[in-house]
Amino acid sequence: MSEIAPFAFEEGTRLLHDADVSAVAVAAIRAIREVSARPLLPFVGADGPLRKAAFATSLQGLSPRLSTLPDVGVLPAPLVDHLRAEARRCVARGERILSTLSRLRELLADAGIRAVPLKGAALVLRGEIPAGLRPMADIDLLLESEADVWTAAARIEEAMGYRPLWNTRRHLVLAQREESVSLWACEHPENPLRIELHRSFRLEVLGTVLDATDGLLRATEPAEGWAVPSREPLLRHLLFHAAEDFAAKGLRGVQAVDFLVLAAREGPLPVPVVPKRCLGPVVLAIDALERLFPGTFDAGEIERAAAEVSSDVRLRASSVPALRHSRPDRGWTLTSLGLVEGTLPQIRFLIRTLFPSLDEVKANVSPGATGRALAVAWARVLMGRLVSAARRLGRR
Repeated sequence: MSEIAPFAFEEGTRLLHDADVSAVAVAAIRAIREVSARPLLPFVGADGPLRKAAFATSLQGLSPRLSTLPDVGVLPAPLVDHLRAEARRCVARGERILSTLSRLRELLADAGIRAVPLKGAALVLRGEIPAGLRPMADIDLLLESEADVWTAAARIEEAMGYRPLWNTRRHLVLAQREESVSLWACEHPENPLRIELHRSFRLEVLGTVLDATDGLLRATEPAEGWAVPSREPLLRHLLFHAAEDFAAKGLRGVQAVDFLVLAAREGPLPVPVVPKRCLGPVVLAIDALERLFPGTFDAGEIERAAAEVSSDVRLRASSVPALRHSRPDRGWTLTSLGLVEGTLPQIRFLIRTLFPSLDEVKANVSPGATGRALAVAWARVLMGRLVSAARRLGRR
C-alpha cells in the first residue's frame, strides 16, 4: 500500500489554517454534494498538495465518506489508500463506540439513571448514520439531575477506567486514565474517546441563549435500549450546536453532512420552532449549511424565519467561511460581533467574550486548577483578552 505517512503534531498545527487545506475542505464538501471525487483533482498534484489534501479530508471527518464515492479511483493512489485506510479505522472506532454505548447503557440502567444520547451518538443509535461513517471524539449524554451526573461518573470511573477531566456548568467530562493519541489528526479506534455527562444543553450564542434541554429530555423514543431524542428535538439540538460552532470557529465538515443525511431521508428539513429571539443564530447556521449543501432546508421555511432576522447581519454572515479551519486564526471577536443583532445582545456578547467564565478557563486552559490557581489562570486569560482587544482597537 502507498498510504500517506502519519502526520506529526508539529506538522499538523502548521497546516491547520493553510490556505490549501481550507480549499481542499471546501472541495471535499463539493465532492460529497456531487457524489464525485473530481472536485478534488485540482488539489492533488505534487506530494505537498497531496499530503495537504489527506490532512484536510481527515481533519473535517470526511475521509470515510469520500472513500465511498463511485469514482474515487480517479484520485492518486496514495490519497485513495489514505481515504480507504481512514474508512477502515473509522469502522473499527465505530465498533468501539457502539461497545462503549452498550456498556454505558448497562451501567446507567443498573443505577436507575436515565440518560439521553446527544449529537453523533443519537444519530448512530437512531440508525440515521452508520457508526463507521460518523467520526466522534466523545460520547455526549444528557442526564436529568446533578445527583445523576455524579452517580453516573462514579459508576463509569469504577467500571470503565475513566476519571473526571474537567467540570463545568454545562457538563462533566470524563477521560480514560491512560488515554493517548494513537494517530494524530486522523481516525484510529484507540484515539481518546471521552464521555461528556451534560447537565443541560443550554448554549449562549451571539448574545442569545439557545436551550434545547427540555425538548431533549421529554420527547424521546426507544432505540437500541436507549431513550433517544425524537426527530424534531434532535434537529433543533443539532442546529443549536451548529449555530454555536458557526458563530465561533466554523462547522466541521462531518457535522454539516449530518444535516445532508437527515434531509436525504425525508426531503428538505423544516426550520425548528424556536422563540423569535433565538432565530438570528439559527438562521445564520442554516444559511451556512445551505452554502455547503443547497436544498437541505425547506426554502419557504427559511424565507419565513429569515424575515425576522436583519438582512445586514445575514449579508455579513454570508462572507464568513462556513467550515472550521478555513478562517483566519485571529479576529474572532470582531468577526462574531458583526453577526450579533441588537445593542443589548452585542453588549452581552462582548462581556461574555472579554470576561471568561471559570468554567471556560477550566475547560480550555487549566483543567485541574482550583482555588487560587484557578483565579490566577482566570486573571491571565482576562489580561490577554484585554490586551488583544486594545491592540485591535488601536489599529482601527
